[in-house]
Amino acid sequence: MAAPATVTSLPEYHYPEQTQEELEWASLEALDISRLDQPGGKEELAAQVLSFIDKNGFFYVKGHGLTDAEIRNQYAIGREFFKLPLEEKQKYLANTAAGDFRGYKPQSTGELAARDNDERYNIPKFTPEHERPHPEIITQHLEEIKRFSLHIHNKILLPLLRLFAYVLEVDENYFVNRHRYDAQGLEYLRYMLYHPRTAEEDAKLNNIWARGHTDYNTLTFLFHQPVAGLQVQTKDGWKYVRSSPDSIIVNVADALEFLSGGYLKSTVHRVVRPPEDQASRPRLGLIYFARPEANIALAPVQSPLLQRLGLQKGVDESLGSVTAEEWARARIAKDHRFRTGIAKQREREIIAGVSEKYYD
Repeated sequence: MAAPATVTSLPEYHYPEQTQEELEWASLEALDISRLDQPGGKEELAAQVLSFIDKNGFFYVKGHGLTDAEIRNQYAIGREFFKLPLEEKQKYLANTAAGDFRGYKPQSTGELAARDNDERYNIPKFTPEHERPHPEIITQHLEEIKRFSLHIHNKILLPLLRLFAYVLEVDENYFVNRHRYDAQGLEYLRYMLYHPRTAEEDAKLNNIWARGHTDYNTLTFLFHQPVAGLQVQTKDGWKYVRSSPDSIIVNVADALEFLSGGYLKSTVHRVVRPPEDQASRPRLGLIYFARPEANIALAPVQSPLLQRLGLQKGVDESLGSVTAEEWARARIAKDHRFRTGIAKQREREIIAGVSEKYYD
């Protein structure tokens, strides 16, 4: 879909102020992927991955090639989208009941408000299968969004997938060949807005905005978000994840855990009420979800590293016949059932006898 000739100039986006409160921050590694093409860089980064990745699937990526202006421009687009009247946004509702996250998901209200405190707009890959109408604010900036999304896929995701394959001592294109951009499948950029609640409302929910969970895709890329609230589960308990303007926060998700035979761990994380000096602010997020191609079976890779570590045997292969699309659609649909009140409790079994775990 071509962008129109006239593009609305967006007011500049400024990040919220960082919290001044003393929080317990997680200690995370930072991978500078600009070193991958330098002599010895791949080996250095592989050693770094081996030192932490089986213990903590959250890390930072530096040297990613995106400018601060490009990132803030995406935030400006998301901010303007969420300003639209609800009736306008609802014209682009995602069919989450069918496991489809493309388009708009509203915030839950009324009796179900406690289950869902955010609204989202998801823009899928720029391939023919995903051509669809968007609100004018999105359509006007679609070419910018496309360039941004393609950079994440080609310049950040694929280098990381090659690095992980190198670590597992398999063909470096093993994971890359399961994430071809032009192949059928759903990756998407998300604009996400958490709405603040009163201290009394949050207290009734143990101050949790999003329960502890893992993501269902391959890798999740979270761009600079100064409003503290994201936490990762560590061996020492829940710790805040610090956000920095020069880094992207990355977490390993379910599909990559399955494909890597359980070696690359899907990260358990949650969102909680921000510190008091930020608690009254909306929390606008910019996130990219990378996913395998739709028809890729989630069977574990045969890895010399896993064999030496004694991890190749005993790997749960119940998902070997389940595709990435089937897994994703099942998880989204189960979430829809709970969020909309069809299911009174979260349903643990997702598909093929494999259950989603909850951590609160």
